[in-house]
Parts: sequence; structure tokens; C-alpha cells
Amino acid sequence: MGSFNKLKNIVEANNNFLLIGHESPDGDCLGSLLAFSEFLKSQGKEVVVACRDKAPTVFRFLPGVEDIKNDFLMGSHEAIFLLDNGDFRRTGFSERLRELNKKKVPIINIDHHQKNDLWKIVNVNHVNDEASSTSELVYDIILGMGGEITSRMATSILCGIYTDTGGFQHVNTKERVLEITADLLGKGARLKDITKNLSSFRSTAMLRLWGMALSRLKFDSKTGIATSLVTEKDIQKTKATEDDVSGLVNLINSIPESKVALLLYDYGDGRIKGSLRTENDDIDVSEMAKEYGGGGHRRAAGFKVEGKIVEETNRWKIV
Repeated sequence: MGSFNKLKNIVEANNNFLLIGHESPDGDCLGSLLAFSEFLKSQGKEVVVACRDKAPTVFRFLPGVEDIKNDFLMGSHEAIFLLDNGDFRRTGFSERLRELNKKKVPIINIDHHQKNDLWKIVNVNHVNDEASSTSELVYDIILGMGGEITSRMATSILCGIYTDTGGFQHVNTKERVLEITADLLGKGARLKDITKNLSSFRSTAMLRLWGMALSRLKFDSKTGIATSLVTEKDIQKTKATEDDVSGLVNLINSIPESKVALLLYDYGDGRIKGSLRTENDDIDVSEMAKEYGGGGHRRAAGFKVEGKIVEETNRWKIV
């Protein structure tokens, strides 16, 4: 039996579900969670949606985002869906998921990442790395189960697709992606709200923060790597938020000669986050991220390491 049929049987046989997205949720994570949650509710199911971290400000327009919890009770969940997680650790709830797994609670993985270690623990692994996004998979699941995509679901799904295709600029923007987008627009997806919040939203604090990061921009012509960094002091000085860091690495990646863009962000608590981007077909930044315990997609990936960024005589280093 294929993964879709197994997934379908679990949905039809149970009534209480827990949906979990990944840490530092992006548009695809949130879009797929919200659309699938609304679909399950339309089928009369009880649903709890959880992400370890809060949704970034730019995604607060999504319908239902205010209902996403940052924690959950073990409770009486009959099945658990993991959406867009990429790997087990990124769920942020790995220990509790292991406990639920021991209790024989079915865990279903819905994802489009190339490499995924969740197969070791999940009961159903519904993964397609040819899909543009997890939201695209949710679109197929809803229609495959005979569901009706409402305007709210359409907006959430389109947000996920828009995010993971880089606003329809990445090479994963294939013919089918545009066909799905047309269908979602016909179902009432609010593209104007998506583009306004994701492409046009620039607060004063964000622009000041980006200015500081761009002033440190370095480009190595030999390797084609563009790098910059953001420190905790930058956040404090500009009165920005962690959300304001989002999108900066894509701006760095816009340098024509750049093969890879790397942005380092010092949380100030002994952790540094690295974000990687590329548009080069011959480079897989997820493999780079994997070297530091991270992961992601071929063209967009990230990792976290212990350490802090310090300045010494106009130079920066990690200690």
C-alpha cells in the first residue's frame, strides 16, 4: 500500500490529531500546517497545531496562525503529522515524539526535503523531493481525499509555494507549480496579501539591521562565496527582532557573481545560526549544512553551532 493510502486510512480511522512543524517556521511550514489543519477540521476532526517557535511577524496574516501553539500536552492524540521538518531534531520535540512512538501512536511524515532521517521513527513516510514545497504535497493530499480547498486553505498553500520557490524565481518553479497557483487563485488565494507581507514588508528597524549587515558584506571571488553576519548587539542597537533577520541571506545571494551566500547570526546565548543560499545548479548547500549538523534543501539550508562572534581590530571571528 502506498504512503498516500496509508495516510488516508489513518485520517479516516481517527479523530484526534497533532500537527507539528519545524523550529523557526517559514512560510512553507506554516502554510502546510494551517491548510492541512483546516482540512482535517472540515472533516470533523479535533486538531492541535504546534511549533516550538512563534511564527515570524511577516506570516501573521495567515488565517489561523494565532491558533498555533508553542507546546503541547501528550494528551490523547490518536495520530501525529510532521510537516516540512526535514529531520527529527528539527521538530523541537524529539524526546516527546520518541515517547509517543513507544506508545504506538502513529506518526506520519509529510515532507519534500531531499534527505530525511524521520523514516527511522515514523509509521508513514509521505515524501516527494520533486515537489516545490510541502504545501504542494498538502494540496495534492486534500484533493486526493476528496476535500474542497477553501479560500483560507488556498492562501496558506500559496504562501508555502511562494516562499519555497523564492517568489516563483527558483528553478523549482515548474509548469505544475504555476498550474496549481492558478487553481489556488481561482479558489480565492490572496496573492496580494502574500506579496505585500513577504516581499514588501520592510520596517525601519529591519532596514537599519540590514544596512549594518551589508556594511560587513564580503565576497571571495575565488570561491564565489558571499558572507555577512548579524550580532545580538545589532538587534539591540537597531531595536529589531529576530524576525527582521529573515530574508537578508536572499539579498546577499543576489550578487551576480555569487555562487553561495552565507549569513551568520549570533543569538547571544552561545549559539550561532548559519543560513545558506545558492542558485547554482552544481552546488548543494544542504550538504554544506549537513557538515555542521544542519540540513535543508539543495538551494536553501541552515545549521546551528555553539559559539559566539567577536570583533577584533575590525575583523570578526567565531570563538
